[in-house]
Amino acid sequence: MSEAAEPRPVVALGTKTVRDALAARGLVLRSHQPGTALATVADLIRETADNVDEVQQTLLQRADMAISQLQSVTQGRDRYRLGSTDGLLQSLGSEIDALVARRGEGIQLLRLLTTSYADLNGAPKPPPAPSRLPSPRRGGR
Repeated sequence: MSEAAEPRPVVALGTKTVRDALAARGLVLRSHQPGTALATVADLIRETADNVDEVQQTLLQRADMAISQLQSVTQGRDRYRLGSTDGLLQSLGSEIDALVARRGEGIQLLRLLTTSYADLNGAPKPPPAPSRLPSPRRGGR
């Protein structure tokens, strides 16, 4: 039985988020006349995307470290440290939690900024996503 190849992690998640969000509105991030609202928003988008990319890269490194440490447990190669109170993952678990939160906040900010950028450019709004809720029943109980 062969295992399906695991999807590769997205290292430049901020950059990808910006590209996808703007492409959905028929745009790409461009340079603008300095001092304009478009230039300011574009600069904020670039800075935030770079920050999200950096957080994502750090998160992937820490996740790989945690995976390695946990694999040693499943393979019986972990070493119990007598008297240690810091646990197997030490501070790695809470560091990963903090990075996930920072990444999520960055992605939310990118969505807000790319929406503002598209609106400032006069780009048409994308069609609303289909609802996943069932339509209400008519008549009956």
